[in-house]
Amino acid sequence: MKVEWNDELLTGLGMIDDQHKKLVARIASFTEAVNQQDFKAIEETVNYLIGYSIQHFGAEELIMIRNGYDEFKSHREEHSWFINKVYDLQKSLLQKELSQEQLEEMRDVLVNWTLQHIKIRDKRISEKISS
Repeated sequence: MKVEWNDELLTGLGMIDDQHKKLVARIASFTEAVNQQDFKAIEETVNYLIGYSIQHFGAEELIMIRNGYDEFKSHREEHSWFINKVYDLQKSLLQKELSQEQLEEMRDVLVNWTLQHIKIRDKRISEKISS
């Protein structure tokens, strides 16, 4: 599974697109680390994702609030779901409770969620506040 930034992920919100590029790059790093069974890189990437996703989602949510975005609550729930998934992953990593199969499953969940969330939900922010 190859993960990389492409123009389908552009929202038209410069700051958000810049942050998405970094987020996609880290998800790609996580994917590569899982594929190579590099547990040190997995842990480092998950630690980064925890902090960065909270920072990024906060920026997105501020834009939504300032613009009276009507889907704010459901969008924020999706962000919380992602943060909880990454937290659960971090907790399992610390307790050494993950098999390679579980890591691969988590990799697929994070990749699919991130790309779909950006393509559908985040693009909708730009469409709604620009109109």
